[in-house]
Amino acid sequence: MINYGSVAQMSKPIVPVSSCRIVGVGGAGLSFLERLDRESGGIMDLVAVHTSAQALQHSCAVVKVPIGREATKGLGAGGDAGLGRAAGQESAEQIRAACEGAELVILCAGLGGGTGSGAAPLVAQQAKAAGAMVIGLVTLPFAGEGGKRKSQAEEALVRLARHCVTVLCFENDRMSELGPTEATMRQAFTAASATLSRAVHSVLRMVGLPAIMPVGLDELWQMFRGAEARCHFGYGSGTGPDRVIEAVEQALQDPLLDGATILSEPGDVLVHLTGGADLRLAEVQSVLLRLSRHVAPSSQILLGVSEDPNNAGMLELVILAATKSGVMPDVEDDEPTLDGAEPGVAAGDGGSPPDKEPTKPASKRGSKAAGKGEGGATQVELPFEQAMRGRFKDLDPTMVEGQDLDVPTYIRLRLRLK
Repeated sequence: MINYGSVAQMSKPIVPVSSCRIVGVGGAGLSFLERLDRESGGIMDLVAVHTSAQALQHSCAVVKVPIGREATKGLGAGGDAGLGRAAGQESAEQIRAACEGAELVILCAGLGGGTGSGAAPLVAQQAKAAGAMVIGLVTLPFAGEGGKRKSQAEEALVRLARHCVTVLCFENDRMSELGPTEATMRQAFTAASATLSRAVHSVLRMVGLPAIMPVGLDELWQMFRGAEARCHFGYGSGTGPDRVIEAVEQALQDPLLDGATILSEPGDVLVHLTGGADLRLAEVQSVLLRLSRHVAPSSQILLGVSEDPNNAGMLELVILAATKSGVMPDVEDDEPTLDGAEPGVAAGDGGSPPDKEPTKPASKRGSKAAGKGEGGATQVELPFEQAMRGRFKDLDPTMVEGQDLDVPTYIRLRLRLK
């Protein structure tokens, strides 16, 4: 089934470029900001977040947020995700202030190390609490980098997914697919950086260009709601009479799309086309026909089309695929929630739609600290001592081995109701 989005007419940008913010966390995040700054000519709204004062000093970002002055003394996290998390918790207010006013935040980080793995989930939480829709763009360590980096990356990915509408992942082991086998390390990393850069630019163009068939933030949120932590991305472009074939084949071969095999699984697929004024209806139909051969019959295809005056003669194709069959492992959500912030949500839930006010946390009046439920959801202890007990009001609570059996089991056991 194809959902043609909103009204099929030229509309204003979904999100003004001024409302999009790119936040780099840790060493890999700051390196990625450098590339984006060069490519955009310095017009992007970049924010650098790091535990290393020296790295921040040399960052191209206008807004620089040093985190963990007490925890790390400005010397970095040294590969310790726990220290990176403590640094983020210490500077949560400064992180949220740096995200205020943004409708869309693209968070870039390398997972596996200290600052990226530890602080990136908390940055995502604070950006979401500031009212932004958050998309994660992360790299995962090489398989040979050891079990510690792998486990830190996996745990960080789970935490990150709780606060992002979706997360685009690039596995470093796939660098070999981006060029010839004899490519140097510098060439391989440059190719990987270019792939991730295309993903950022594609998302910004998708929401920032006037659209003939727009895809709203609420539709993106609904599409990825309940999906796995990882979103799969494909990009292709073409020119000339065969530009449709070139764009589709290039997008299907994108390493971030995992060989296009993910499209055969039931789920939602976003297909977004950008062309000039010469983009023809027959070309849009041809793209859909070619992609439908790879998409599961039960999947929903969400179509968006934008027009860029600078794209005369060129067709650009973006594919985003989300599957909803994965179950994220349970990891305790220990990121702090500031006053007025939304508590953590289940992995992949992405929080409230961007056009709705965040759900207010339940009242804690008369109760002690909240407990953590499945997927990191916060469930407060209800003030039973203030509830009407009728004829039992004069009786003592039923206590067994230190537990009040008058309190419902699901609250005593901190179980999350679904």
